[in-house]
Amino acid sequence: MAKVGIVSCDKWKEKIDEDKRLKLALENLNIKAKIISWEEDKLDDYDLLILRSVWGYQNNYKKFKSWLFELKEKDIQLLNNPDMVLTNIQKNKQFNILDNYNIEHINTAFLTSADLYSAEFSKKLLELANSTPIVIKPTISGSGENTFLLDVNNINFQIPNTIELKDVREKFEPLMQENGDLEIMIQPFISEINFGEYSCIFIDGQLTHTMLRFPNVFHAKQKPYLIENVPKSVLNLAHEVESILEFQDYLYMRVDMVVVDDIPKIMEVELAEPDLLTKYIENKNVQNEITKVLSKSINRRMKW
Repeated sequence: MAKVGIVSCDKWKEKIDEDKRLKLALENLNIKAKIISWEEDKLDDYDLLILRSVWGYQNNYKKFKSWLFELKEKDIQLLNNPDMVLTNIQKNKQFNILDNYNIEHINTAFLTSADLYSAEFSKKLLELANSTPIVIKPTISGSGENTFLLDVNNINFQIPNTIELKDVREKFEPLMQENGDLEIMIQPFISEINFGEYSCIFIDGQLTHTMLRFPNVFHAKQKPYLIENVPKSVLNLAHEVESILEFQDYLYMRVDMVVVDDIPKIMEVELAEPDLLTKYIENKNVQNEITKVLSKSINRRMKW
């Protein structure tokens, strides 16, 4: 019997319903499945690994990166594959790919460690901020960690998670020293995010569902929900991203975007360990059908 490892981490192993549903769906296909942790479990015994709830890897990035390289060296099949994952979690590389295909995305500037230590660093940030609050965050991150609003003009609208210009270097310097792959990314604060962010979820070439979600870094938490009447412009952009050559052979993909002045713009593309957001779908039949699509796609990719 084939054996699949559903990869979680020490913190979330056996705690995520999405993982548990996938395990059951695989077992219904006569595939032996187990939820494991990338941090501690032996991996050689599995025919295939599915990267799922490894959330928080950014806090142990060097070890996580080494783990991905180890899978490559041992030729252990991982979905999505290690090269795709490594490129995707470095947002500067991800956005370079989008730029190569002229994909509309939120205007983003990247600052390297050399910029951080430059005497011109504060000046650069001031130029980027101009008269508009900007969001500053690491290129490798998750769940809004170390994401701040930099408001040099003191018009922060009482938004939480603000940071002063004088504190930026002190906050990000240790992160960049610890992780040589990390850069700082700067984006304008998009007020339209308060109306929701579209998340189009693809599994093995199929758009299975679209959720409207509300990232809660700068405003009150709100539950995501399934949306049926998705604007055509949003769907068109999502399909453009899905067809990018560098993203091909993905098992799953989540395309997050926000609509600004009626124009959808990519916030980010999740190819590493995207939350598929099925837990927020109230219709259990829809929820289970999506999980079946995922399990059948995994079954097709098994190296028997």
